Amino acid sequence: MSKSHGRKSRARNTSLSRGAAYAAANAGTLHQHDSGPSNQDLQPGNPGGWGVDTAPDMRTASALIGACLERCAPCQQSLAAKLLAEDPIVLAVTAGSVYSLLAADEPFVGSLASRAGQVFFRALKSSPPGDGRSMVRCVELLSREERSALLEDALDLWTFFGHKHPGLMRGQTTGRESASPFTFTTSDNDPGDADPGTVLDLSGLAHPARYGVRADMTLTGSGRVASVALVPDPESPEAGYDDLHQRLAWEPYLPEGLPEEDPAWVLKVHETNGTLLGIVRLLDATLVPDKPREWRADAYAVILWSASEPKPVSAAWLECARDRGSALLYGPLDLTPAAPLAPSRLLAVHARCAFTDRL
Repeated sequence: MSKSHGRKSRARNTSLSRGAAYAAANAGTLHQHDSGPSNQDLQPGNPGGWGVDTAPDMRTASALIGACLERCAPCQQSLAAKLLAEDPIVLAVTAGSVYSLLAADEPFVGSLASRAGQVFFRALKSSPPGDGRSMVRCVELLSREERSALLEDALDLWTFFGHKHPGLMRGQTTGRESASPFTFTTSDNDPGDADPGTVLDLSGLAHPARYGVRADMTLTGSGRVASVALVPDPESPEAGYDDLHQRLAWEPYLPEGLPEEDPAWVLKVHETNGTLLGIVRLLDATLVPDKPREWRADAYAVILWSASEPKPVSAAWLECARDRGSALLYGPLDLTPAAPLAPSRLLAVHARCAFTDRL
């Protein structure tokens, strides 16, 4: 048996007990992620404008963006490390392409950017159309840590655009009508009343499928827990099982089971009156190896549901949610009187409860 074959065989065996994605990542046999732009989509049309004779190989970047869109953490970490080890032009093109989309919408836009992201964005703004040489030089001057920070910023934006505006990943812009909801504040700009750590306009983060919610209590092996059922809006064809499973990666619901808490999902509850404010998924803040998985508490990848009016809950529900600090989200729940309850068609995620005064 060859070393390569043995490695893949061990990966298959490990996947049975630890999960296929993690085993594949550790063995170097990463599976394919093609949800993002292709190698050709990312390659600059005029390589000479980037100081090279031939277009750079963007296959790693393509796979990494796809892994981010599909929320595959093991592949994100492995591919991020691989991209950072490649020629600086690969990172420059990866970041430059998505920041160019933002620059086409607003003069100052971005994603709660790091200092490296701010420096890179200024290099992009000062570059003539089709000229990426200053962006490449910018990346070359960055340290390893700064390149990692720039990559995190770029992938956050690719994740946003990939889910919300898939056409933009093919180099199409929709002009001023689709302005980015992220505010980009640098030390050179007057932030006014804006906090640089705040998303000013959340409308662009709304999930395309619409749901209502119902607060209830669920009996699990860990006792009774506060729970929230998602009820598909009859006028939203996107809402339902496939949306929660494929687009949001919720896992099958296990009767009397309580899945491990997922730090990416947060149920927002008003800290004073206890009404439900919304359900959000946070942006992934860690795409670099050898760092624990972290989430940006002040930046959202998507808003699954937000209350159009106060959504009260019972005193028992609120007490349980405060004591445990989390709640079970499940769905899609069909409230049609004749519809039978089928646990096999339910999905769930264990979300953290955040008590605050606003979404």
